[in-house]
Amino acid sequence: MRARMAAAAGAAVASLVLVAGCGSAGGVRVGAPDPSTAGAQPDCGDVVVDLDATGAREVCLNVGSTVRVRIGAKDVPANLNGTALTEVSPGVYRGARAGSAQLSGFRHACPGAKPGGVSCHAIVGWKVTVSVR
Repeated sequence: MRARMAAAAGAAVASLVLVAGCGSAGGVRVGAPDPSTAGAQPDCGDVVVDLDATGAREVCLNVGSTVRVRIGAKDVPANLNGTALTEVSPGVYRGARAGSAQLSGFRHACPGAKPGGVSCHAIVGWKVTVSVR
């Protein structure tokens, strides 16, 4: 039963494709500009991606800017694929050169159980595609 639920959850996440442009809701921009400047070139500065939300994400980053991958207030290490980013510390990556890179990993699908309570061992895959300019 658990394996079937985990497989269904994995399939749901895998089938979810969120097509988003730079400056989208895929992450929270640090020091983001006023939204009333819509239509202007998107800000590709520092960004924080919160994995509490589900689905794939696409964010843009300037060379030298950082992307921080978090669950709540904790930075989350990721598998890095591509040469456009370099790891500063676990969960923090800096745009090294123009191009793209992917950060990926898994997170728990359920909140932690209280001591003596029933725990959920389901996991959800996540992926962040970073376009460095």
